[in-house]
Amino acid sequence: MTKSPLRYPGAKKKVLDRFLPFWKKEHIEYRDVFVGGGSTFFGKPLSTLNWINDFDSEVAELYVVMRDQPEELCELIMNTIPTVELWREIKQQEYQTSLEKGFRTFFLNRTNFSGILKGNPIGGINQQSIYKIDCRWNPKALCDQVRNCHRMLQNIRITALDFEEVIQEPGDSVLMYLDPPYYHKGNLLYRVGMSNQDHERLARNLQETNHDFFITYDDCAEVRGLYEDWAYLYPASWFYSSSNKKTREVGKELFISNYPIEEQLEMLLLRT
Repeated sequence: MTKSPLRYPGAKKKVLDRFLPFWKKEHIEYRDVFVGGGSTFFGKPLSTLNWINDFDSEVAELYVVMRDQPEELCELIMNTIPTVELWREIKQQEYQTSLEKGFRTFFLNRTNFSGILKGNPIGGINQQSIYKIDCRWNPKALCDQVRNCHRMLQNIRITALDFEEVIQEPGDSVLMYLDPPYYHKGNLLYRVGMSNQDHERLARNLQETNHDFFITYDDCAEVRGLYEDWAYLYPASWFYSSSNKKTREVGKELFISNYPIEEQLEMLLLRT
């Protein structure tokens, strides 16, 4: 399994075993429609054809850079010492090239609180916390992860399209995984969020698709209302990551699919 160098709100890297029942669905092409931090994509064995997508164009640019310019990205990582002054500069700068845009996303992801790209730096603007802006910046380890991702990203299609275009593109034996922004709080966590109308549009597209799919969502009445009449819903829960183990929050999530999983594998989803 390849480890993503990105920290991402809602990342699933610690619960990838819950995905096994859904990955067992036979397929030739795999599409990750909201790739985000990529922990799920990098945690899955590659299929014959693979396509990753994120509507945040600078997130998509970062994957292109890791695929095509890993050493140039690593040179920037090795030569960077995070400071609040540099953070302000990188956040506000007008960048033109894929390398510059990709590095900005990488830098903000590693230096912002919980990897939230639209958030503030670790330790705050005044750096009064015991955790400083550079506490998640280990250049050598990060470059090792970038190079591992580079190897896995070869021959991978990478786009920054609206989800509708990815869902509607024809294909043979397609399995799609979707991890959209949470219905609640998603717009607080991501630079590119979704409106209630977007969530409804996503559900309509999935109800009409001929492709197999599974999706992870926050378990709430609104999401259940969009899917419960026509799809398979599998509740799941796990502890969200936190630096304070005494106050770790149990996340209630839903796996939703248009195909059933084996009954004996449902127990994988129920463990906290």
